[in-house]
Amino acid sequence: MDIALPGGLKILVLEDDKDDVELIKRALYKSNFSFNITHAENKEQFMRGLSSFAPDIILSDHSLPQFDSLTALQIVKDSYPDIPFVLVTGSVSEEFAVRCIKNGAEDYVLKGNLIRLPSIIESAINKKDLKAENSIVKNLNERLRNANEIIAQKNKDITDSITYARRIQRAIMPDIRLLNKHFPESFVLYRPKDIISGDFYWFEEYKDKFIIAVGDCTGHGVPGSLLSMIGYHLLKNTVYLKNIADPAGILNEMNRAFREIFDLGKHTEEIHDGMDIIICSIDKANSNLTFSSARRPIYYTRNKVLTEIKGSPQPIGGGHYEGKPYKNETIKVEKGDKFYLCTDGYADQFGGKHGKKFKTTGFKDLLTQLCDERMAVNKKTLHDNLEKWRQNEEQTDDILVVGIEIS
Repeated sequence: MDIALPGGLKILVLEDDKDDVELIKRALYKSNFSFNITHAENKEQFMRGLSSFAPDIILSDHSLPQFDSLTALQIVKDSYPDIPFVLVTGSVSEEFAVRCIKNGAEDYVLKGNLIRLPSIIESAINKKDLKAENSIVKNLNERLRNANEIIAQKNKDITDSITYARRIQRAIMPDIRLLNKHFPESFVLYRPKDIISGDFYWFEEYKDKFIIAVGDCTGHGVPGSLLSMIGYHLLKNTVYLKNIADPAGILNEMNRAFREIFDLGKHTEEIHDGMDIIICSIDKANSNLTFSSARRPIYYTRNKVLTEIKGSPQPIGGGHYEGKPYKNETIKVEKGDKFYLCTDGYADQFGGKHGKKFKTTGFKDLLTQLCDERMAVNKKTLHDNLEKWRQNEEQTDDILVVGIEIS
């Protein structure tokens, strides 16, 4: 039996009989203990040994002149509670031994049976180590609880802040009732990935036309929402302050202003922040829909046939930039035509049996199936299909689809 500690186990023996101290040493030698012993014969020496020797364990006789084990035990428990205290005495009653243990002694052993002493010491030291480990674990757990409480509070503060930001973002975007007023058969399917979105929509009656825009900014959540607010206000300022109403003109001005804001073209590193956006101007009086697009197509169904018209491959802002101006395309509209403007979030959603993307082909097939349905049914089907497809997959991006029917 061997307890290996640096420099040996430090044992303070409270004993006024030197012969008994030698008996204790002999019992420990027989058990191959590595130890250092100092002994005290009175209270003064005992107190000095506690402070200067810093023992790992205390072995105490019961009765000394003007000092006893219970007094010594109380001193240890008050000032050195982590040091194990073992009673080593000639003879004591069972009641007294129980009393000592209740007061904090680890154990007791009779001097006539010191063969038990090494195992008692080993057990006491193991308990001490276990208590120390438990104390460390308890301290770490307490610190972890405190850290988790701080994190939880910060998370709540951040979430509350972002939730309030959602109110601001949605308050800025136009009232859908305006769209429904001009196009009774219309809908907006708006599903941010996080609380706030990098996708945005805008529509407004301007002079004799109705303008609709759907934008998809780099990223989602807070970064995406900040870009979406920049895009939203650039769009609005271009129309109302610059008095530019045709879609291509709006995009060209937005691109110029966006690149100016971010000082694009003057950095040595490539900056990819920007947005994809499609803008339509609808002239009901002349049955025309004029649109221009930065990396987003427009879809429309007529006579159960879906048509896709792609826009410019150049985004607003960073990334791929050729410096080519955006151009308009005009469609002669007919009653019953259904037009869809969307971001790429729907098609990019993972799901299905094999966890793959829904893809643009799947999205176009779904729109074809809905060509005879009312727009309210379109929205519900798009929503329900998305949930069915997504299953347990996390939403991968912001999702925005705007649909209108020409009446």
